[in-house]
Amino acid sequence: MNTHTSDRPPTRIALVGGGAAAVCLLDRLARTPAPGGGSITVFEPSGNLWRGRAYQHDTDAVLANIIPAEMSARAGDPDDFLRWLRESELPYGQGDYAADGHFPPRRVFGGYLERTAENAIATLSLGGRPVDLVRDAVVAAREAGDEVVLTTSDGRRHTFDYVVCAVGAGRPADHYELGGIPGYFGDPYPLRDTVAAVPRTADVTVLGTGLAAVDAVVSLAAHGHRGRITMASRNGALPAVRQRPVFPEVRRFTPAALHAAAARTADGRIALGDVLDLLAAELAAHGADPSLVLAELFSLAGEAPIDRLRRQYADIDAADPGMRIMQHAVPESGPDAWTLMRSEDQEFIRENHYRAVMSLCCPMPPANARKLLALHEEGRLRVLSGLWNVKPLARDGFHVAADGGEYESDVVVNAVSAPSHRVPAQARPFVDSLVEDGIGEYHPHGGLHVEPSTSRAVGAGRAHRRMHAIGDMGAGTLFFTSGMPSVLERADDIVRALVEDLTTGPDATDHPDATDHAAVPTPFQEQPA
Repeated sequence: MNTHTSDRPPTRIALVGGGAAAVCLLDRLARTPAPGGGSITVFEPSGNLWRGRAYQHDTDAVLANIIPAEMSARAGDPDDFLRWLRESELPYGQGDYAADGHFPPRRVFGGYLERTAENAIATLSLGGRPVDLVRDAVVAAREAGDEVVLTTSDGRRHTFDYVVCAVGAGRPADHYELGGIPGYFGDPYPLRDTVAAVPRTADVTVLGTGLAAVDAVVSLAAHGHRGRITMASRNGALPAVRQRPVFPEVRRFTPAALHAAAARTADGRIALGDVLDLLAAELAAHGADPSLVLAELFSLAGEAPIDRLRRQYADIDAADPGMRIMQHAVPESGPDAWTLMRSEDQEFIRENHYRAVMSLCCPMPPANARKLLALHEEGRLRVLSGLWNVKPLARDGFHVAADGGEYESDVVVNAVSAPSHRVPAQARPFVDSLVEDGIGEYHPHGGLHVEPSTSRAVGAGRAHRRMHAIGDMGAGTLFFTSGMPSVLERADDIVRALVEDLTTGPDATDHPDATDHAAVPTPFQEQPA
């Protein structure tokens, strides 16, 4: 094992992407001593520095879907965002949970991210670790001995000791090849621009029924749109409605319990049935009926979208706490459960329950559910499943075909999920180069293969200690990657891995076994905030 001392060369770290994940990483690094000091370079060519696509400047109708108490960008300090709201004299996160104004607009959270980044940069600079910003895209990467060389779009080369791929999510796929046709909006964001360009009496079809589609509908309504709106997708699966939160002490469905269960098996993996048993035990311990949670999971296929929405909105304060326990426990322990499960069980969930799990894990705020229901009651909104074709008419407008019938629409707003490969088009040359160099490899279900406990990129049968990936780039391996709690946890893992590597050297980390899912304790100590 190598011994690293304080006279080691300065450590050069690159963050490829300057959105919310980069902010979490900067804040974590700012509170972490670095042997030998060093520098950090952030590559971000877009105009949404620190905000990313999710938290860019947009209309106030685009709400965060996570409660403010769970949106901190600072590991170990869950109240940081709430404290910033109070200090900024902003009213969000107060009053009745279900009332309008409790969930902040996403642009407000973007302001918090900017503040957090600025403070982290100041702390790092004062501590002798300057942060440089490069506004050019990274187009290539290659390993050169113990370094990684990045090439930017202007042809310059930059050399680093560690690189984190934090390029964010991709744009919606144009499944029906409508790009460039008048009346078609290929990307709904920023919605302030999209809704301003849609005639207020137009018949609008929103492709997709997920959170982005909900954003589009409520933004159109807030802008004064008066025409009919149709949400259409293959499955018609609306996000669940987030119930009033509870914060139970989770004792049975914990990462430690899941790892212990896996350790007792011959292959170090845990069966789906064992995961469900632990979850059922947790639910029962809090007085919840596990069968009700299972019924909710299966309701997606057998219940009309608006009926399900209406029932879930009425159940915000349901007597049974099962769904609220789930919404608290699954984000915390779900990533460990997923990476410990056997591949056949993972595939079963992907094929049969992916949409239901995503619906329950990424619920909409009650205020948005209320707005959708009001639009439906007014006869201005419908939700269709079985979407199978959209094509332009010879004249203006579009022909839409779904299980509910065929109809014509003046405007189509594309709010479907990002492409399954989850690599933004502008980042494709960079990510392709990682794969070509053997630093990483594409995961068949999205992004890159990563080592679960460290988020190191996996390529050629090993985890590469100098390359990490965060956010949707790890979706194939980790499944749970969206939302600030997940991003924050991955940022914490990455910084811990960097410190471990700097402290113990490559003998302990550059190993051929990239399948060890157990967390590795590290000699890690934070600086006080």
